[in-house]
Amino acid sequence: KEFSAYQSGGRIINYDDNHILLSVGEYKNRYLAQNKESVNGKILKININNSNYEIISMGHRNPQGLYYDKEKNFILETEHGPAGGDEINLIEVNKINKDKPLNYGWAIVSAGEHYGGKNDVKNKEKYEKYPLYKSHSEYGFVEPLKSFVPAIAISEITKIGENRYVVSSMKDRSIYFFKLNNEKKIIDLERVEVFERVRDLIFKNDKLY
Repeated sequence: KEFSAYQSGGRIINYDDNHILLSVGEYKNRYLAQNKESVNGKILKININNSNYEIISMGHRNPQGLYYDKEKNFILETEHGPAGGDEINLIEVNKINKDKPLNYGWAIVSAGEHYGGKNDVKNKEKYEKYPLYKSHSEYGFVEPLKSFVPAIAISEITKIGENRYVVSSMKDRSIYFFKLNNEKKIIDLERVEVFERVRDLIFKNDKLY
């Protein structure tokens, strides 16, 4: 009953010659993110020849950015959290299992809080259903590479060099550069303020647009 078209996700990228990846938000129907019968709150791999699809990951809130690093064989995904808790997630392609999609935990876990927080009487029932535990791994979910608290209104993510990536933000009006080390952990995170909301990024001919 809190339907919100703003939590729709909707990024599309190429995956291989026969497939695209599509991100779908949960439209504030939180329970659908953990429902395997629904495409909401999921990353889908869609066959462009016959329209068949499979769920490659679930438990997403509002996935805004997608990048497939073919060389490293993983997918980077960014998503808006609730009040706080924007995430950068890594989906390892060799761990994808269509019968048991990788699960990133929404709406059971998050570094953020429901709007209004725990002290808001109107949120009592919400926290009973969706407690937003702070550890992903403790409850059997995949930990994000990074959670941003407070939220930055995270958006696109792309690769700009060997192990080097950049992610954009809207509310924070900044872009963030970082590297991934051999353990696939974020290092050398650097914030650069650009004074504008940045929704999309393209890296081409050694230039970032």
